[in-house]
Amino acid sequence: MHSGGFAGLRPDEVPAILQKGERVLSRRETAGYGAAGNVSITIQTRDAESFRQSRTQVASDIARAVSLGRRGM
Repeated sequence: MHSGGFAGLRPDEVPAILQKGERVLSRRETAGYGAAGNVSITIQTRDAESFRQSRTQVASDIARAVSLGRRGM
């Protein structure tokens, strides 16, 4: 046990309740996930104007897909 702090925790520690199969990532592991590799996306379209009109939706879809991919889903 450490001295002082909430329930014997140091100021930079927090309690965690995990389910079976879950684990806590170390600071190094967490930093490694933030530095994941590059993502390349190629879009081919026959109708450039239609693509321009939907670019906000396309950008949103890409951002969501990349986010899910980085989380391994």
